[in-house]
Amino acid sequence: MKFCPVCRNMLYAIDESTNEEGVKFAVLSCRKCEYTESLTRDNPVVYEHILREDKSDRLALNPYLKFDPTLPRFTEIVCPTKDCPSKHGKKPDVVGVKLDAKDMVWMYQCANCDTTWKQNARAV
Repeated sequence: MKFCPVCRNMLYAIDESTNEEGVKFAVLSCRKCEYTESLTRDNPVVYEHILREDKSDRLALNPYLKFDPTLPRFTEIVCPTKDCPSKHGKKPDVVGVKLDAKDMVWMYQCANCDTTWKQNARAV
C-alpha cells in the first residue's frame, strides 16, 4: 500500500499504460490531489485478492430449500445417505438446484434427511 507524498492519502491503481518498449505498467493516483505515480520494476506493488466461493456451500447451509415450491423435485433420484428414510419405505423426495448451466452441475438436497450433494451431468 502506498500513500501520496503530497497529502498523505492512499494511492489507487487507476490506469494501465505501455512504455516505449511495449512493457505494461500501472499508474497510481491520489483521489484527493492530482498526484500520480507509475509502477515500475523498481517500485512494484503486487496485490491479488481473489474471492472464490462455491455456491453450493452457501445453498447447502439453507435449511429451507426443501420447502421452496419453485424448485424442481425429483422422485427418481436416490439419496446417497444409507440411513435416509427414503431407503426404508418413505417416498423419495429430492430438490434440485442448477449451479452451473454451462457444465450442467446440479446440487441436490434430500427433503427427507436434508443431505446435500453435487452431481456433474456431463462426462469429463
